[in-house]
Amino acid sequence: MRNPILTAAFLLLAGCALTRSEPDTPELPLPDALPPVAQALPELPAPWWRVFDDPALDALIREALERNPDIDITAARVAEARAIARAASADRLPSVGLEAGVERSRESVLTLPVPQAQTTQTSYYVQGSVRYELDLWGRYAHASEAARARLLASELDQEAVRLSLSGEVARAWYALKAASEQLDNARESLANREESLRIERIREEGGESDEFTLRRVQAEVASTRTAEQQFELEVVRRANALAVLLGRSPREMVEGRVLPTGELPDSAPQLPAGLPSSVLELRPDIRAAVANLEAAAADVGVARADLFPRISLTGLFGWASLELDDLFSAPAETWSAAAALAQPLFEGGRRLAGVDRAEALKQQRRAEYAKTVQAAFGEVLDALQGQQSLGSIQASASERAAALSRATELAELRYREGDIAYLELLDVRRDLFQSEIDLVAARRDAFANTVDLALAVGARL
Repeated sequence: MRNPILTAAFLLLAGCALTRSEPDTPELPLPDALPPVAQALPELPAPWWRVFDDPALDALIREALERNPDIDITAARVAEARAIARAASADRLPSVGLEAGVERSRESVLTLPVPQAQTTQTSYYVQGSVRYELDLWGRYAHASEAARARLLASELDQEAVRLSLSGEVARAWYALKAASEQLDNARESLANREESLRIERIREEGGESDEFTLRRVQAEVASTRTAEQQFELEVVRRANALAVLLGRSPREMVEGRVLPTGELPDSAPQLPAGLPSSVLELRPDIRAAVANLEAAAADVGVARADLFPRISLTGLFGWASLELDDLFSAPAETWSAAAALAQPLFEGGRRLAGVDRAEALKQQRRAEYAKTVQAAFGEVLDALQGQQSLGSIQASASERAAALSRATELAELRYREGDIAYLELLDVRRDLFQSEIDLVAARRDAFANTVDLALAVGARL
């Protein structure tokens, strides 16, 4: 018995090797380490958003991961892929069936050799069946391998969606805080402008000023009010966008709008310097691209195996009798065994075309893998450069705001002493207001870039 088993095992291994196709993952030259950044934390935490040390953000991301519909969609896709993988594995096992029934029939008297024979009869049967196809060429083995690889890709896609969602929530949260701070600046500036307009009206009525100056002050008030209304609209839109990411119902969006807590921190955290290029391997999109390439290679094996004949074994066993009482007796036993080989001889090249199609899809997945790696590395380089450049931009914006704040104090002093006209003071105030808005925007962009860099280098949940 050992020799037939060894022979069958050898044929199975040889058949799988004959039809196997390797993924041939492309080798992309990468640097040993990523470009260094200015400052560094000891390590990127898990979950990654703890780098911000923001309890409010922690709560928002947890809410989004529990309630956002995209999470439910990806979970259902993973369940679907898992079911497909189970079905593919089941194809490699024998199929066993059971059938039971009763049959009543009547034959024509004219066709019977003995006219007096009984023409009506009832028969009973219980029958089991076993069918198994020898997977000599690895058709089902490769199909199961492809299904498992697609299940892994589906799970990695789910992880990528969860990471992306957490990043979107973080960006939306800090954009909302920035918009709220800009709105506060606009409201404060508007209050100061309106007070200046009140004083300027008194001065114009008393003959200490002219209508030209009054109208310029009025225009400045209207301009600041417009900015205040624009920032108010942005705050509402940012809050609504964040509520959508959190998966809140329309009623919750109306009755419980997300409100920012505290001001945007002065500086965004910096991520580790000198990260190795191997961190890219942590990214779920790259790992999913590898899994899809492996699935496509296994599909080539399925298509190649389809060129070879199918060998199936079938067995039937059971009982049949004209009397129910005799159904399970020894004389009622029936059985049969069969082996069959099926090999289409001409199909117009359909099976060869199937191999060509599978090979072409494999090349697509190979190119998609290369594209994913290139895009990932580009995102890392952009975010690293952003971390360095945005720090400089924020420093310059902070320096400009501080200088204009002092210049405004001096301009107000000189105006009270009569050394400059009020219009010169308006120009300095306008520049100060814009510099404060720009500084908040620079801090917001720095926080968004930290999110981008964390996700680019393979952040973990």
